[in-house]
Amino acid sequence: MSERRAGGPGRLQGIMRRSSSDMKAIRRQTALLERATRTLNGALPGRLHGHWQVAALSTDALIVTAESSAWATPLRAYQSALLATAGESLGVRPARLQIRLATPPPARPPRRRSATLSDETARHLESAARGMDDVRLAESLRRLASRRRGASGDG
Repeated sequence: MSERRAGGPGRLQGIMRRSSSDMKAIRRQTALLERATRTLNGALPGRLHGHWQVAALSTDALIVTAESSAWATPLRAYQSALLATAGESLGVRPARLQIRLATPPPARPPRRRSATLSDETARHLESAARGMDDVRLAESLRRLASRRRGASGDG
């Protein structure tokens, strides 16, 4: 199967070569955006540093992402300074500044409530604990039995 059919899988060597060049391009673009962020930080007060970053830079727009709207608002006040600094330092004078909010991290799933047992199940576990020779196992069964519905911790 040395020939590639249209829409079929490609040779691994070709895929790896393309992936490598794609990764290099991504690294170059990331480095460019990081440099732009550092450069543009010079036009801003220190309190804003670290709360925003350059997402894209072209003659059309300087697009930055802010951590939250609380950081986006003061960034808007420095619009002309950011655009001027981009023009002077980076050689690209964007036509406008666009501020976007960074996507918040995914919310943590709600904590699962610990399982509760029926009174009958708790009685069976307590009975089993009384008949155990192994002290550690008996104590574990008692702890498990204490999870019964409406238990007040009296075990």
